[in-house]
Amino acid sequence: MDRVDTVTPSPAAPGVDTRFGKYRMVQRLATGGMAHIFLATLDGPDGFSKPCVIKRILPEYANLEPFSRMFADEAKVAALLTHPNIVQVFDFGKIDGQYYLAMEWIQGQSLDRIMRHAAAANIPLGARVTVDVGIAMSDALTYAHAKTLSDGTPLKLVHRDITPGNVLVSRDGIVKLADFGIVKSSVNLERTVAGVVKGKYAYMSPEQITNRELDHRSDLYSLGIVLYELSTGRRLFKRDTMEATIVAASQGDVPPPSQVAPGFPAELERILLKLLAKDPAQRHQTARELHDDLERYRSAQHWTSSGRELATLMSTLFPPDASGRVSTALAVPGSMPGSSSQVGGSGISSPPPVAMPEHVVELHESSALVPTGMLPRSTGTGSTTGVIPPPEPVAAAEAFPWGLAAAAGVALVGSAVFWLFIA
Repeated sequence: MDRVDTVTPSPAAPGVDTRFGKYRMVQRLATGGMAHIFLATLDGPDGFSKPCVIKRILPEYANLEPFSRMFADEAKVAALLTHPNIVQVFDFGKIDGQYYLAMEWIQGQSLDRIMRHAAAANIPLGARVTVDVGIAMSDALTYAHAKTLSDGTPLKLVHRDITPGNVLVSRDGIVKLADFGIVKSSVNLERTVAGVVKGKYAYMSPEQITNRELDHRSDLYSLGIVLYELSTGRRLFKRDTMEATIVAASQGDVPPPSQVAPGFPAELERILLKLLAKDPAQRHQTARELHDDLERYRSAQHWTSSGRELATLMSTLFPPDASGRVSTALAVPGSMPGSSSQVGGSGISSPPPVAMPEHVVELHESSALVPTGMLPRSTGTGSTTGVIPPPEPVAAAEAFPWGLAAAAGVALVGSAVFWLFIA
């Protein structure tokens, strides 16, 4: 990164410990029922101080095997991944009964928040931003999907949570993939609970939401949803209710982008529709194949690959305030349902709580570990999209199984104990 924008951190919230092992807690960024996220520094001699983010599980959950095991699995996988387009996790441990992860601090915004600010400012993001983000994410997934253990055993990684909230963009235009909290891999494959679906419904592939066998092509489908929404400014499967979202995502009916956004580039439409094929065999078969497809398209448009466009977009959407401070969210993976404050909603220079962004509300109603018996396997009516923000109201599907609503509600309550670190 060529430069780093700096701001003066606000004081830590009342009750925040000043020290946590070798780390100094500066500010609580997000709080929830299962973990806290802090801005921290790792201090050394002669004024050395490195900012980082600490994700800390609460002691009462650290003593519950499923939570500590998932947290450890996340750390094991993240420790194997070192790539410029993946948020770096560089420390894991346990202090006073509390497990923690220390992660790279990205001063920037989530893609979700960028999309909302752009919509509010009536700034279309369009093909160029979509291609830049797509190339960065496909590069990250190419690396992650091909990663092996130290003995050469394939990691067989599937992220399972590719969403706008987990795509981070720094103020310098660097794009990074975050949060491997529900990753599937050879490290934790044997620990996956049978009959449970993990992820955010609006970004699940058809095979993920119906609990079929997953491979890396599921991540490509989820990335396709993100790029579709980024390029068109319209939600693809998100609906007003969790149940309607589940039905829309399981159907997987994708209106061609040119129907949603007239004049949409034909070649980019071809790429997105291939990514979003219901049958995994009809999609791009690897992230490298997608990367090359997007690179050919960018080259044909004579666009550069410096990241300058994204950096300019960031400074336009999130300019300095009157005092000259950069208004920026601390783009941190791993925020939780039930947060009392949300990292995407407050910058470091403005610590008071603000209204929760819509995508966090979406996490509450449509992100959980839900028994698959409550999820639909049949198809119904076509999908309707919504402008970002907010999603357009949509009529209930004519063939909507109303029994699903009650069943899903019961399942959601029953599985609440499994909610964990969703960004």
